[in-house]
Amino acid sequence: MDIAAFKKRVNGVPVLRALYILVSLILLAVAISFWVILLADNQQFRIWFSIASLLTILGLCYMLIRGLKQVLKPNEVRKKDEQSPSLERLHQMLELKNKELSGLAQELIKEQEIRESSEKAKQIFLVNISHEIRTPMNGIMGFAQLLEESLIDEDHHESLQMIIKSADQLMAILNDILDFSRLEAGDINFQNLPFALKDSVHSIYRMMEHSAKCKDLDFSYEIPDTLPEVLSGDALRLGQILLNLTSNAIKFTEKGKVKISLKVINEQEDRIAIAFKVQDTGIGIPKDKQECIFDFFEQVTSDTSRRYAGTGLGLSIVKRLVELQGGDVALDSVMGEGSDFYFTMDFGKVTDEVKTSILKTRHRLQQPLIQNGKGIRVLIVEDNPINQLLVIKLLENQGYGITVAGNGRIALEEYDKQSFDIILMDLQMPELDGYETTRIIRKMTGERGDIPIVAMTAHTIKGELEKCVSIGMNDYISKPFNSAELYQKIEIIIEKARSGVVTVNKP
Repeated sequence: MDIAAFKKRVNGVPVLRALYILVSLILLAVAISFWVILLADNQQFRIWFSIASLLTILGLCYMLIRGLKQVLKPNEVRKKDEQSPSLERLHQMLELKNKELSGLAQELIKEQEIRESSEKAKQIFLVNISHEIRTPMNGIMGFAQLLEESLIDEDHHESLQMIIKSADQLMAILNDILDFSRLEAGDINFQNLPFALKDSVHSIYRMMEHSAKCKDLDFSYEIPDTLPEVLSGDALRLGQILLNLTSNAIKFTEKGKVKISLKVINEQEDRIAIAFKVQDTGIGIPKDKQECIFDFFEQVTSDTSRRYAGTGLGLSIVKRLVELQGGDVALDSVMGEGSDFYFTMDFGKVTDEVKTSILKTRHRLQQPLIQNGKGIRVLIVEDNPINQLLVIKLLENQGYGITVAGNGRIALEEYDKQSFDIILMDLQMPELDGYETTRIIRKMTGERGDIPIVAMTAHTIKGELEKCVSIGMNDYISKPFNSAELYQKIEIIIEKARSGVVTVNKP
């Protein structure tokens, strides 16, 4: 090590002063010892003094050597020794920060749990509200439709139609709110089942035909002959998309026309892409609003909201439903001239065997339903008196034999007394609900355990159909239902049961 490096290192060491003192003491001890030994006359005193001086000098040298070792110690080791108190403080600070971060993590977990709990509470609330609204609405709409068929007076008939229309609007708002909640939570499932495309479009036409006639609109639909009659996909969601677009078109059109049209845009061996267009001659949408019209709760203007009402959810639900199925949505619109809404969707093709089966069922269901229930015995398990009366009247008009049970326990007692061809089972009932009642029946031996059971419920929660099937039910009908839907469900299931096609999934 050179002198400059040594000085540089030594100058930075706190023991430098002590080293200087030690060197001075050693030199002083040597000098004193030398003069004392030199001047002393007693030989024995010189010996002992020499020994004492030597030990003192050796001790001072030892201390000097230790100091020099400290000075000459490598930088890394010395710094580590010097910084050990700082490292300890740093370690303490890190531990403190770790505790703080751990506390923050716990708070985030608690906030996430609170958020999830809040979301779950919201879903439960919406489900319960839906159930509580749908149950009385089933009675309102059912009896209104039943009464409509028998009224002769034109004024009374028109008033009743207004009641039905108002009920339909209320149900549309309820369905929009539920769909919005499901989309927000990602709680949407899509089916892939064969269906007749023309029937899906025609059913939307029939549903909206009366609204168009009330406004004297030219309402029509066009389906090319080149389109397959039967496709595979989610007919329910397709109907929901078309219904939202068509009802919007009619709502915002005061004169002119509304038209639904379909066109093939791409066809492969097992898939086909179809473009749907809903055209109207309504008020139109400004250019600056066309980008955000598909956003949740968005309407063109506040004046539009006041004039035409609605939740502002219809188009946003359409966009999400189409995109979740891999499709696209677009629009062309001119203020004062009208709007064209487009969406594309892919569907699967079906085999000739499936096509024949679907078309055969479709033809049978299109036949007039006149006294089709003669000789068929139905057990109605329903605790709501209004809904009991509604189902009784609907089925009696078709000639069905009716027995009513107010809950699952009474239903089992009635089933012990006599046999039935089908059971219409409400799910939410006192004493014994529909789920447990179905499980008990399915445990019975022989034909008694295989009787067809159709769930009737106002619940619309995800997985309800799957749950009903898993406990052994054959089908599911949601409230409010119309008479044609009820008749068709019963007819199809009984025909399958009698031909041995129905298979019961026993839990």
